[in-house]
Amino acid sequence: MINIISKIRTVARNKLPIPVCLCVLMIIIFIICPFVSVFHPTSVNDIHKVTSKDEYVKVKAKKLYYTGYNLEKFGGELYGYYYSIQDGKSVFAIIPTDDTPQEVIKNYEFTAKVAKPDHSFKKMQESYMNDLNWNVASFSKINAPFILSNADYHPVFFIIFFWIILVIFLISLKKIVSCFLAITNPYIYPVCTFIGKQEQKLLIDDAQFELDSENYIQINDMFITENYFIDLGKTKVSIIPLDEIVWCYRMGEISLNPRDTAPEFSICFMILSGSIISAKHKSSDEALELINAIRATGYEIIIGHSESKRREAKRITAEYKEYEIEKKRQ
Repeated sequence: MINIISKIRTVARNKLPIPVCLCVLMIIIFIICPFVSVFHPTSVNDIHKVTSKDEYVKVKAKKLYYTGYNLEKFGGELYGYYYSIQDGKSVFAIIPTDDTPQEVIKNYEFTAKVAKPDHSFKKMQESYMNDLNWNVASFSKINAPFILSNADYHPVFFIIFFWIILVIFLISLKKIVSCFLAITNPYIYPVCTFIGKQEQKLLIDDAQFELDSENYIQINDMFITENYFIDLGKTKVSIIPLDEIVWCYRMGEISLNPRDTAPEFSICFMILSGSIISAKHKSSDEALELINAIRATGYEIIIGHSESKRREAKRITAEYKEYEIEKKRQ
């Protein structure tokens, strides 16, 4: 027995896994990414009080000494390698500079990522130690095991990334709520997008009544009853009153799956409001059989795609809109 309510619940349940997985994934990404630390870096009033446990810091340095070495980042931004030394301990920092870097910077405040020394830094440090005739191994013992890199502090990137995560999470959450609502109350599922939710119950019940009469044409998951086109697909349930359809035609679909060999089609319905409703992922035989069945209904529906038929359909929908406007004025 064909049951629209049962099919709506099945479709809604089948749609749940993807948004649930996306919601969980976005939560995990939010926990892993240091958004709080980036947006609210730890304030440290002395550069020598920074520890390797910190992630992002807003730090003050009494004196920073220029090493003579620069770092050019993507986009041409120039940074200088500076260091601060106090009580026999040193900390290196990468801060913005220009073509004529200052040899000594006093009372400087900057925001930075507490990063592990990378290959570029180690290469610079080795060259700098050689310039001073210092022993690299000995200097490493008094140097902090991290660098303070303003070059690696990218709040704009994290802001954009945060909003992407938030949008995906909210959209997924909305889909989850919609699926649960459809499971608990299938009558609110949008089987027909151009009518109100109150009318949907009458529409579903009437379509079910016509299916129960067993006076219909069936093409796999599609049904044409006396007054309705009903598509009980795997991912969508649609019900369209036949007297609302102005134009019906098929369109080929582009598949991104290289394994797909058989072409797929969408059956498109232009309704009186001018909107297009599509029944997607149909085979060529299904599409042709449905078009022929629609043609045989006896309703005045334009069948097939051409420019002249498109103009005729537009004319009919425009006249209908004018009629509706005039009726409201009266």
